[in-house]
Amino acid sequence: RDVFPAWSDPNLKALCAQVRSHAFIAHVRASTGTAISRNNCHPFTYGRYSFVHNGQVGGYDGFRKTADMMIEESYYPHRKGATDSEALFLIALGEGLEADPVGAMARAVAQLEALARRSGVLPFMRFSAALCDGERLYAFRYASDENAPTLYNRWSESRKGWAIVSEPLVDGEGGWHAQEAGTVAIFVGTKVSFERFAPECSSD
Repeated sequence: RDVFPAWSDPNLKALCAQVRSHAFIAHVRASTGTAISRNNCHPFTYGRYSFVHNGQVGGYDGFRKTADMMIEESYYPHRKGATDSEALFLIALGEGLEADPVGAMARAVAQLEALARRSGVLPFMRFSAALCDGERLYAFRYASDENAPTLYNRWSESRKGWAIVSEPLVDGEGGWHAQEAGTVAIFVGTKVSFERFAPECSSD
């Protein structure tokens, strides 16, 4: 996690030579308004969970305090930055993320989308995200309009693993499958399943 690009990080090569894992998450952040700082860099973590988000919550700066108040008190000490993404993750933890990852994420997204709708600032919700507990990876694609951020997956036979990305890694490379909006893909080992992901938002 850093404010500088990976290729300029002198520690990256040394870290890559030492770290071994069957699951990695990487994120390149383009700020939608909050400050560029290490605390605002993804992934956001708690216990065994790592979370990254590509998208935005409309009008977030206008209701940031209200969003923060939705974070359960026991999780609030983990609030280090000022992004909508971190708030969403911590709200989801309070909604029961550890017992019901998909349902908790849907409830958290619905709460912030409701605030965005009341603010009247478009787009209300753009949500492409990944959540990993070290064994399972959940890839979400959703938006309040027709413009959900893109999400693709591809099985690599040579690496015996999945890649889940916002954009195909190489132009013109075959084998990438676009994930349908309003779904969550659940990856466990070599298997993948899909479920509907439709947060129920109220603007009242």
